[in-house]
Amino acid sequence: MSTLKKTILLGTTSALALSGMASGIAVAAMPGDDGVAAPTVAEAHDATYYKTDIVTLETVPGAFSFVQNELSPNDTFANMAKAAQFLCGSHAKVAEDDSALAGDWEIAITGKVENPQVMTFEDMASSDAVKKMTMACSCMGNPADGRDAGNAEVTGLPMAVILEEAQVAPEANTIVFTSADGYQVALPLWYVTERYCPLVFDINGAPISEVIGGANQLWLGATSANYFARDVVSITLEERQTPPPAPSSDEAREAYQNLPNVGVLLGGEVA
Repeated sequence: MSTLKKTILLGTTSALALSGMASGIAVAAMPGDDGVAAPTVAEAHDATYYKTDIVTLETVPGAFSFVQNELSPNDTFANMAKAAQFLCGSHAKVAEDDSALAGDWEIAITGKVENPQVMTFEDMASSDAVKKMTMACSCMGNPADGRDAGNAEVTGLPMAVILEEAQVAPEANTIVFTSADGYQVALPLWYVTERYCPLVFDINGAPISEVIGGANQLWLGATSANYFARDVVSITLEERQTPPPAPSSDEAREAYQNLPNVGVLLGGEVA
């Protein structure tokens, strides 16, 4: 039997051996075309050219914990916002005095609604429906142990309240958020109404303009932050023949599957 044939046969047996070990099923060696038995499971593991990057330990020492409600410092979100300027499309409005943006903005709610209106920051901030909640923010391209993720205590008006006030028409199936620079995020209406999705104007007790820049930001529960449009100036309800794909759908994920995993660090260094 040729060397090439032996290598292929061993590779197949090794794969079967691993599969059998994982599922608890014994795997027997099968003879090749020339009648020579393939290596056994033990032989496959003893082979000098058998290689794996998986390390297993019978006992893992150490203390491990997971805290879901621990808040990240605002510097975390400020650095994430810098990366978003290059990766996500929306650029926050810049002013000489960024703090002025905190209370000087309004949003138009139009389209397939019975009660189109313009809501000012004062309208939203003074509403009894304003909520404060701990939410997570994570970039879609954030790798394991990456920097672009954190929890924040955000304050804002839930989209459910805004839509109820606007009285959405029954035929509406799409909601479009448009930023001051023209950037848009279009989502199926059901996706927004089935999640806690506030229009945020405060992060960890500070105006959003002081944290990431801009006047406001859409936060979406259980959704990657590339959908978190900033500086929203209009919310439009539409009836589309084909609504946009939900962020959790295969169609939406396929749009990003060929993009490289990019990390943007301070000082222009790219990792």
